[in-house]
Amino acid sequence: MEEKRMYCNPVTFTDHKRHTNPDPYVLRWCGRYYCYATDEFGVKVSVSEDLVHWEDKGYAIREEKFHHYWAPAVIYLQGRFYMYYSNTEVTEEDCHEEHLKLAVSDQPEGEFIYRKTFFDKFSIDAHPILWKGRLFMFYSVNDWIGTDEKVAGTCILLDEMKSPEEFAGSPKAVVLPGIRQEIYAENRFGDGRDWYTIEGAATVVRGDRFFLLYSANAYVNVDYYVGTAVAQCRGNLCDMVWEKYPKAYSWHPLLHKNAFVEGTGHNTVTKAPNMVDDWIVYHGRDAKEALLPEIEQRQMYIDPLYFDGDEIWCFGPTAKEQEAPALPKLQIRDRVFQEKEILGKGGLFYQMELWITAKRSHVGARFGILAAYQDEQNYLEIQIRTGRSEVLSVSVRDGIRSLSVIDRLPAGFDYTVPHLFRITRSFEEFTVVVDEERESRFVQSGYEEDVEIGIVPYFTEVTLCSLALTQTVTLCGRQLREFGNLYKVSPSEAAEDGLVSLQGKMCLEQREGEESYTEMFRFLIMEEENRIELCKGAEVLTLAKEKAAEFCLYHMVRGKEERFLIDGQERKLSRQEKEITQFTLYGLKIAEYQYTKMEK
Repeated sequence: MEEKRMYCNPVTFTDHKRHTNPDPYVLRWCGRYYCYATDEFGVKVSVSEDLVHWEDKGYAIREEKFHHYWAPAVIYLQGRFYMYYSNTEVTEEDCHEEHLKLAVSDQPEGEFIYRKTFFDKFSIDAHPILWKGRLFMFYSVNDWIGTDEKVAGTCILLDEMKSPEEFAGSPKAVVLPGIRQEIYAENRFGDGRDWYTIEGAATVVRGDRFFLLYSANAYVNVDYYVGTAVAQCRGNLCDMVWEKYPKAYSWHPLLHKNAFVEGTGHNTVTKAPNMVDDWIVYHGRDAKEALLPEIEQRQMYIDPLYFDGDEIWCFGPTAKEQEAPALPKLQIRDRVFQEKEILGKGGLFYQMELWITAKRSHVGARFGILAAYQDEQNYLEIQIRTGRSEVLSVSVRDGIRSLSVIDRLPAGFDYTVPHLFRITRSFEEFTVVVDEERESRFVQSGYEEDVEIGIVPYFTEVTLCSLALTQTVTLCGRQLREFGNLYKVSPSEAAEDGLVSLQGKMCLEQREGEESYTEMFRFLIMEEENRIELCKGAEVLTLAKEKAAEFCLYHMVRGKEERFLIDGQERKLSRQEKEITQFTLYGLKIAEYQYTKMEK
């Protein structure tokens, strides 16, 4: 077995120099990562292909007569990059005259050109998000609660955007301060009011939960930390209600200083290269160094995230060697196609992400993505026709072709700029997502495991900016009827709320398979007396839960190394060659299961 890919925080740069990256915002575009960071003289930008090794690209924007560039964020929409940032005039001595601004570019590295200033008041830490085809913005201000008698300070607001250049103008407060650890400065104005700080909004969605991460306090203070709030997902982002985890007036940091790293805060969350695992990207400072507030010391750190109902686990901040973000099974970059080409193996389940652009033509563009190709007489193709603004499913079985429209292309679709197409196969169910705006699902049976994926241009020159494919599957509700393809299961039934035993207990025996993988179980507790027995040869580990409606168990296998994560704690079992994992569940139902093959 090959050695695992490892890394050590802070992340490294190709020039082997130390780079400071405060307030890192990571945009994943065309299979690469672009990090935008705070700096005195402009917005810094760096590029990576794996989240671990970075190349400094200098400044994405610099404006004459301005400095103190704070907390940039960038979103890509229809061929343009929109940067939201704050700065002040060099003649302005008051740093509270930071105003939220917009700059645009046709390239992720820039040069970004200033477009407008949104507000004439203190406004920072923008976090744009596209949700259900609509654009929203989180940001922080001082005046919402700045004059409160008891809890004055900075809080996070949310507003919808009419366009990337215009707020709807109906903001609502979503995270407010209220505990001692959020105090930036006591008696700040000499009138008895303590000043609280809640800022640095960042989002991540897991299942039906929408998490909002925030930074509280001040970088130079002991209690500076990253906290979390959680809401149930709804169609309109502004209808969601976020509650601090575990409750409004308790302190439960996701990230906080330890003996090795201080000043952990202001983050984004992005997917690993395998498009499955969530990683937090944040700034921190080497605790062994003396704190010098007048000198920038914050560097970029990354750590994996794990989810357990309303809670997120993170074992950071870390400063020791650990496993690097996982890679996809297949990665292709910057290829031009004029004819059909098979690109690699698919399988019974996978997630595939493609960034595609086509050459301009007066007849428009038409191309297909082979989602399951067996031979010329048997294949499934997702076809895009820009003239008709259609996304079609083309199924060919024994030479007989059937075609159906499964969705429309997003409004204003310009095929000459890169667009995201995400295709997920889960046995007989296929999902197609276009530009994070449009999603369609359909069932297509008859395509076995030994299938391939590819590109089919039709009288169109197509550029594949990036393709990534990972063997992964997530099953929930009635989809768990496919669980038997992954485990030998005692008699059970898949219902809307999960997989339940028909015999009082559920016995799971792992099928012989890959030597490196990660799996996640989400369990619902059915009975007060409940437990899991994990059996590896002669070794048995028993786990029981109290006072929880649901919980998650992560199982990670890396060759002869095997570990379990539950309740934010790591537990290990020895693993011998060809030894089978067995689970016996008592008083529990499987609500969700996720399997991801790890690539060497």
